[in-house]
Amino acid sequence: MLDVARIRASLRTEMVGRNVVHVESTTSTNDEAWNLVERGAADADGAAIFAEQQTAGRGRLGRSWISPKGASLLCSVAVLDTGSKLNGGELALVTAVAACDAVKSRTELLPAIKWPNDLLVSQRKLGGILVEARSTGDSGGAEPRGKAYVVGIGINCLQQPGHFTGELATSGTSLEIESSQAIDRTALAIELLTELDRWLAEPDRWTSDDLRRAWVARAGSIGGRIRLRHADKVYSGTVLDVDPHAALVVQLDEGGVRKFDAADTTVSVDEPPTGG
Repeated sequence: MLDVARIRASLRTEMVGRNVVHVESTTSTNDEAWNLVERGAADADGAAIFAEQQTAGRGRLGRSWISPKGASLLCSVAVLDTGSKLNGGELALVTAVAACDAVKSRTELLPAIKWPNDLLVSQRKLGGILVEARSTGDSGGAEPRGKAYVVGIGINCLQQPGHFTGELATSGTSLEIESSQAIDRTALAIELLTELDRWLAEPDRWTSDDLRRAWVARAGSIGGRIRLRHADKVYSGTVLDVDPHAALVVQLDEGGVRKFDAADTTVSVDEPPTGG
């Protein structure tokens, strides 16, 4: 079990983790976070919810997130944006950067970000990110005052090869498999909230270009070959860059440069760079 008392005592954050909730089992940590937001909890902004097990964990595009009890770091953080300083695309990039740096700080591993929401080690999936957004306003039908976001993060920690089934049998991995160090999920939770807070406590401290550079430095796909499915059509090309709104910038084989939005694009095949 995560040591929640240790998490609370160790945090020195400004916003993220001001309220730390731990449950043994839930449908989804994102659901728990939305419950806090929707009932208007005073400490919802920055609240972090951890679970040992999810019975209906979800990933991007309606996929399921399955993890043995106590094997992963399952966390959701609520972010209230009443001033519209942030957007969901930026939050996805911020979270990927923060998760990579948290893993690096607690192990010898440096995960690579696979657009739009996966963390990879040794070209295998270590974790994933899901950002959900809802408008916030009063019940009288007034214009929304802003948006509320819930950022879900799942990192495989203690799984062994036999825990991965289906597609993940050949594409999934965990910190326990990849690292030579003992894995301390509580220490990783502290680092994750700390790294998120560096970005989210004061969004005015950084620019979109700062975020783009940080993401690109940790991305495994820049310069690589890629195939994507968008609007029932498959495109192929070379990854050039990422837009801070979470759009991938691709030089298409058929000619021209195009941005693909993460919300409605699926990566079909992601190939490593060729040559040097």
